[in-house]
Amino acid sequence: MLKNMTNLLAQPQITLRAGSRAPLIWLAVLLIAAIFLPDRAWNSLLIGFGGMFGAAYLWARLLAKGLHADRRLRFSWVAVGDRLSEEFTLSNHSALPALWIEVLDNSNVPGYRPNVVYSLGHDSVGTWRQAAICQQRGQFRLGPWAIRSGDPFGIFTVTRRYPASEEIIIHPPVYGNLPIPLPAGESSGRVRARQRSWQATINAATVRDYRPNDPMRWIHWPTSARRDALFVRQFDLDAAGDIWILLDMETAVQLGNGTRMDADDADFESTASQNGSIGINSTEEHAVLIAASLAARALSQNRAVGLAAYGRTPQVVPAGRGQGQQWKILRALALVNADGAADLARALQDLGRMARRGAAAIIITANGRADWIPNLLTLSKQGVQSHVIILDRPSFGGEGSSAGLQSAIRQIGGHAHIVRQGEVGQPPEEQERRGFWEFKVTGTGKVVTVRSPLEAR
Repeated sequence: MLKNMTNLLAQPQITLRAGSRAPLIWLAVLLIAAIFLPDRAWNSLLIGFGGMFGAAYLWARLLAKGLHADRRLRFSWVAVGDRLSEEFTLSNHSALPALWIEVLDNSNVPGYRPNVVYSLGHDSVGTWRQAAICQQRGQFRLGPWAIRSGDPFGIFTVTRRYPASEEIIIHPPVYGNLPIPLPAGESSGRVRARQRSWQATINAATVRDYRPNDPMRWIHWPTSARRDALFVRQFDLDAAGDIWILLDMETAVQLGNGTRMDADDADFESTASQNGSIGINSTEEHAVLIAASLAARALSQNRAVGLAAYGRTPQVVPAGRGQGQQWKILRALALVNADGAADLARALQDLGRMARRGAAAIIITANGRADWIPNLLTLSKQGVQSHVIILDRPSFGGEGSSAGLQSAIRQIGGHAHIVRQGEVGQPPEEQERRGFWEFKVTGTGKVVTVRSPLEAR
């Protein structure tokens, strides 16, 4: 029953109504005048106006049955600076043309307004694309939406509503050329650990005799053939430990231009409410961009990466490897907001309970105080190396000395790197000027890539 109700709610809803009461009032006045004041003029007006009213109603009824619409998202995975593109299709299967069709969209993606007016002849189909640069990371929706049309006289209006909506998550961008090195964990380089691993790793130090229940894929066949007995590879623990990325999302320490706002629910037939967007000039967006880029680089090197960000809704992703882990981290970074009340000292205490000995912690913060530095020393005693990325407060319009904070961190054996405003990232407008790569099929069937501008086609 629940499935049937869901399908029912997803079905288009058709409404036919008079555009205003004035035509009905005039028709009633003419009818009364023709009855109580018999005259050829009143009868002629009543017949003419009544015929126009009937023709308008018939026209609207046919459009209500024959108009259909569809929309399709071309690329479901997008990041800030990418192009969000949808393909819209309108079809008119009625015997009369639709002189005007208005697309009403209630999506809340910042900067994306696919509201257009179109016209279609009878038994025809129209297709076009709407596109916009993704300006703000976060979770948004495409839809609900509707199409609206009517008769040429403007007496009746037909609205076909599509109540279903599609969730879309705009991820933070990933840059591969950040001038920030990755920490190595307990050891650096291709160093063999002193302990042996009970699981397969990328490091195979030596071989040992085959034991029952050893997987067949562990067998080292050259050694087995040379010694005439089965030998398996002996794996080392990874020399480079896990990486934990900690984002300081305390509201009080954030700086820069832009404030994040939630989209307001608007009336369906009005345009979506205006959404605020965060510029790359804010410390929040710098922190998210750096975290996404470093996580992607570490995962590409087969490192285990975890994420901890303490906004009002904490985003914690346990350490893991692989492409799936990258999607989890990017989703968490897309949803995190710098609206938390927990300070960096509390966040470091929580990180100390999650990170294992030999791991490395990348702390990204715009906090200019030094009261949380003792917590770095505590992490060091627990065997967790600390690498702090300091977002330079003066460059973001704040006060404080990043150099003094960096010196204090180095004195306790930690590592610190200062990032100033504008050193990382590329604004979406730059990507818009450069254009986008698209796939085109030539006349011979060959697929080629071409760079195209943003403009919708």
